[in-house]
Amino acid sequence: MRRFSENEYLSLKRVLDVAYELAGGVSVLRHVTRVSISQLSKYASALKSPHDDPRSDEKTFIPVDVAIDVDRAAKEPLITAKMAELLGYRLVAAEERVANASALSVEDAFRVIDEATDFWRLVREAFADGRIDALEKQKLRFKIGELIRAAHVISEKLED
Repeated sequence: MRRFSENEYLSLKRVLDVAYELAGGVSVLRHVTRVSISQLSKYASALKSPHDDPRSDEKTFIPVDVAIDVDRAAKEPLITAKMAELLGYRLVAAEERVANASALSVEDAFRVIDEATDFWRLVREAFADGRIDALEKQKLRFKIGELIRAAHVISEKLED
């Protein structure tokens, strides 16, 4: 029996939307990975039926080498970080410890507040019509990624 839950496996698919967006979209990624646009889309797509087992077809999950290519193109290891998180770890860039040597500033806090405010606005817009469509979900995932990055900067500075 495999160790992770269905939601944990699906979280690997959901993070791809944000990574693809940060990398410039699947049309850009087809030039920096070994796979086609349609295959990249399959890696990020949800299951056809709620009864499908996400672990049943490994071909629908992104291979490690393609994940590295996507993370590199996104200029952030989102996919790798999600895998580490599932294993109970957190990635920290080697240069980040040095780069974040500056003291915590009010600008750091303002960035988190700005990202959280942008996220709140997107949520309100998404719920305005009573449902969240696929594009709105993608925008929300992207904004959450930016909010998390801003929070990580503060977290790292607090650890020093």
